[in-house]
Amino acid sequence: MFTSKIYSKWMKEVQFEKYEDMKEVLPEMKGRILDVGIGPGWFEEFFGIETIGVDVDKNSKARVIAHGDFLPFKSEVFDFVVCLDTVHLIKGSDIERVLKKGGVLVVSHFMREGEDVEKKLLNIFPKFKLLKKKVAGKREKDLVLVMQKGPVV
Repeated sequence: MFTSKIYSKWMKEVQFEKYEDMKEVLPEMKGRILDVGIGPGWFEEFFGIETIGVDVDKNSKARVIAHGDFLPFKSEVFDFVVCLDTVHLIKGSDIERVLKKGGVLVVSHFMREGEDVEKKLLNIFPKFKLLKKKVAGKREKDLVLVMQKGPVV
């Protein structure tokens, strides 16, 4: 699958740089955690947490091989969902479905000059309240949003 080729080109150090920057905006990760697009599992390795990883790539660290738009889980079963560098490949509505009310979503998207990444992400997840945001990375920059599922007031 194409994701193996992409992951093999990314440097682990570049991703860890982003995770280091993300530390200041991430809440405590507890409960049932889903990682949509787990890839090589670097997020879990860096933070020392266990997740249920989902990916379309059978060579990834995924416990479940599935597409992020068709998650094979019951509704509202996860306390925390992580979707890093993957949201541009999915619609996002199934993430909303599997996340509990009040649950937390951490999503990141690479930054391109002239693109309003924050607006793009908020449009994908309109029923989420933005809690925190952070530009993460030095050599490669991502916008990271921490959001909570629930009605936006």
